[in-house]
Amino acid sequence: MPHVIEMPDDGQHRQDRLDYHPHIPLPNTFPLAMQIDGELGMQDLPRLKAHGIGVEIADFIPVEMWQTEYMAHAHRWAAALCAFSGGKCLHGAFYDLKPSANEPDVRALTRKRHRQSLEVAATIGCDMMIVHSDFPLREPEPGPKRELAARLVEYFGALAAEAAPYGVTIVIENIFDRDPRQLTEIARAIDAPNLGLSLDVGHAHLSTPLPLDRWVSDMQPYLRHVHLHDNDGVHDRHWAMGDGNIVFQSFFEAVTTIEHPPRVTVEVRLRGGAWRTVEMLVARGWRRPLNTLSR
Repeated sequence: MPHVIEMPDDGQHRQDRLDYHPHIPLPNTFPLAMQIDGELGMQDLPRLKAHGIGVEIADFIPVEMWQTEYMAHAHRWAAALCAFSGGKCLHGAFYDLKPSANEPDVRALTRKRHRQSLEVAATIGCDMMIVHSDFPLREPEPGPKRELAARLVEYFGALAAEAAPYGVTIVIENIFDRDPRQLTEIARAIDAPNLGLSLDVGHAHLSTPLPLDRWVSDMQPYLRHVHLHDNDGVHDRHWAMGDGNIVFQSFFEAVTTIEHPPRVTVEVRLRGGAWRTVEMLVARGWRRPLNTLSR
């Protein structure tokens, strides 16, 4: 059962979750990006470039994409981004994939889709590609969990090795994970410079009451990427920041004080909400004003 936080009716808790004091300088500024897709995403590129915001491309998540001329679409994105100077990330395929599978046919499909995703990332010129963790919703017993972890080390280690010649860093995103340390141990065992972790704050909120600053600290030194969005503690809603009940303050205090802040990607479902989240980051003092980002 996902963890649910009871919210007061007076709105004060919402303010407390978001409030920061802009007169207190942040030691480190994190790189900012936004997840985009399709024609609307391409239309947003000039605005993103003007504000120094990177991109995460989500076009290659749907199963249907892999049944089409997906490389033609990759070349369209490569052309659209040829003059884009910000960070570029691809969200790799994940539907029906299982890196830890024992079934050979399932493993084969998983490898195929991830290799295709890597081919797309390299074609577009991405420096990062996101893949999903494969720890299950129900906590395994210690023995099976160790075996599962060993399979993930083997699988993601091989994927990182394949990605290295393209200059692509593979980041493993928490999905049902209740303890960030299990992902940290995977990254530590692989020990590859182009293998890191991605913290999805919405997934963390749904999976455990552990505060987000603990996720940030426990994922060190492998945290390279963050998915930023909000939810109600019940469903993975991808709302704008402030529309749900996630406590963000400790997260931003943690992420801006570590030595190497990760790239923070706004992963909000509605475009208006995504830009509202960016504006809120500035208003709360967690991000420099938009008119200074591109300087």
